[in-house]
Amino acid sequence: QINVLQAKKKFEILDAMLSFMHAQYTFFQQGYSLLHELDPYMKKLATELDQLVIDSAVEKREMEHKHALIQQRSLSLFSFFQDFSYDDSKVEFNVDAPNGVVMEGYLFKRASNAFKTWNRRWFSIQNSQLVYQKKLKDVLTVVVEDLRLCTVKPCEDIERRFCFEVVSPTKSCMLQADSEKLRQAWIQAVQASIASAYRESPDSYYIE
Repeated sequence: QINVLQAKKKFEILDAMLSFMHAQYTFFQQGYSLLHELDPYMKKLATELDQLVIDSAVEKREMEHKHALIQQRSLSLFSFFQDFSYDDSKVEFNVDAPNGVVMEGYLFKRASNAFKTWNRRWFSIQNSQLVYQKKLKDVLTVVVEDLRLCTVKPCEDIERRFCFEVVSPTKSCMLQADSEKLRQAWIQAVQASIASAYRESPDSYYIE
């Protein structure tokens, strides 16, 4: 009889479950009420956030435009002085140079950051590679590992003059010379280095 009575008390489990469900209902109901009161404030914040995004984009475009104007003015001034001190001997290149340096000199390089800034670096073509240094004694930074896999072309549809692009299978590098004569010299130097590298390498290397 005691066992029968204990079995009949199974309703206590259902009662406890029902109490738990009521507690859950009350909890979420109160949470909904609180958040519902905050709904106008959240909508106001969303509107202000949209305006902040627009203002930030406008400010960024203005900064980029000002930066480009400053760079262009600096370049024009630099080119003005270069016209008076230009030396024809500096545009020569030699694919058979004893030190392996086909050509070297200053070029402007366009960065890959969001502002597309231009930085003046000391470039050189050596060992079938295009490399540069921030300073003459700095470690070489390789721009193109193997010129045989690249092409070079002048770029006219750009805001700067005397630009040319070295394109590899993985990336491209936009460069700017100080004059049209220098640009042509660099393009010819790259092309000559490519041709020279093909002549010096065995056929088995290309097959591999």
